[in-house]
Amino acid sequence: MIASLAPDLDGLGLLFGQHSGLYERFHHVLLHNLLFGALLTLASARWIGWRASSLVLVFGSFVAHLVGDYFGSGPGWALWPFWPVSDREVLNPNAWAFVSWQNNLVGCAAVAFSLVIAIRAGRTPLEFIHLGLDRSVVDALQLRVRPATCAVCARRATARCHDCRRAVCPPHVGAPSYRRLVCVGCWAEG
Repeated sequence: MIASLAPDLDGLGLLFGQHSGLYERFHHVLLHNLLFGALLTLASARWIGWRASSLVLVFGSFVAHLVGDYFGSGPGWALWPFWPVSDREVLNPNAWAFVSWQNNLVGCAAVAFSLVIAIRAGRTPLEFIHLGLDRSVVDALQLRVRPATCAVCARRATARCHDCRRAVCPPHVGAPSYRRLVCVGCWAEG
């Protein structure tokens, strides 16, 4: 996720004003190039290790961003993928507008894909923010797809206790918090 979003950090020049020149000059240049993608992939090895399959996914996520910008940043938006080695720009003469049905479709597909991963693999991008929040969202999504009854009563469960992993309904949540959600049994114990 970070690898696919990191290239747009070169757009922070916009904070200094749209006409400051920083945005127009450096967006799609400084971090939208293969050198940055390679450095980002190498840096990510610190967290994910030197597993080739994982590093290929990181670099692939970065390249997917460049491909998306090539097709969907709007007409006239060039990329400089070989910078700083070469100033050769790559421009798609058939690029669709930034606000277009194509970009909306890609965005909806990405959200749907993220939901499928959350339900099947039990992970969301929220794990980078807080593991408890990630666990709460995953549990809620999984219980929507695979309903379970509350471990205390017969009502439909909407959450899982982070301690004992039992499914519970809202009245049987002892400590509602995104950090740590526990059932009334675990709440009473501790």
